[in-house]
Amino acid sequence: MHKFILGLIILSSFQSLVIAEDAITHESAWSGEGELGFHQTTGNTENQNLISSLSIGYKVDLWEHDAKLEILRSEDNSELVAESYGLKLKSNYDVFEKGYLFGRFRYEDVRFSGYNYQSSLIFGYGHKVMNTDRMGLYLETGIGIGKSELENSTEADNQALGFIGLKFRHKIGEHSAFTQEFKVEGGSENIYTESDTGFKVSVTDTVALKLSLVIKSNSEVPADSEKTDTISAATFIYSF
Repeated sequence: MHKFILGLIILSSFQSLVIAEDAITHESAWSGEGELGFHQTTGNTENQNLISSLSIGYKVDLWEHDAKLEILRSEDNSELVAESYGLKLKSNYDVFEKGYLFGRFRYEDVRFSGYNYQSSLIFGYGHKVMNTDRMGLYLETGIGIGKSELENSTEADNQALGFIGLKFRHKIGEHSAFTQEFKVEGGSENIYTESDTGFKVSVTDTVALKLSLVIKSNSEVPADSEKTDTISAATFIYSF
């Protein structure tokens, strides 16, 4: 895990220097979203509770940075039955009109999933197949390294990873939008897939209602664990 943290620190430090330098002479844009709502899970856990997340974005010239913190806690009769903490960081640098280089880091501490934690550090290339105000389609491919630890284990597994990703957005009307993200991180030890489908309806300029379905899957899990977990949620979003 120390190699991941060191790589993340180096990447973050470099990006901070770029941001600080560009912010002096160029206009930049910050954005953010806070999300809170009800969720239902099936798979390793079947219950209902609350889900929350915080996303922050920063754009300056050819750089685009995004950070997302996700927290999920679920209790059944005062007993903790699901707990998840996730951190996702990503930076893009435009090298062509429709092409960009990216680096992305993912860390998830997900109890009751068969894993103590999963993490990955990926670098690659993305292409903007379509990029208009109403519709966007982005394809990504890359390579990296992954580290994970199974429950009831004291040894972590390290593996080289191949990565493919897809991101689609479609503004249906003035106040509604559909989004779909799909990503695969595959190696010799495990193949992790994640699908995130969302439909958002704006209530005001800063408040929106979102319906979402997240499906996460691991090809290798302990014998007493499910390979697939789903999270369906109805959440309120506050944009700032």
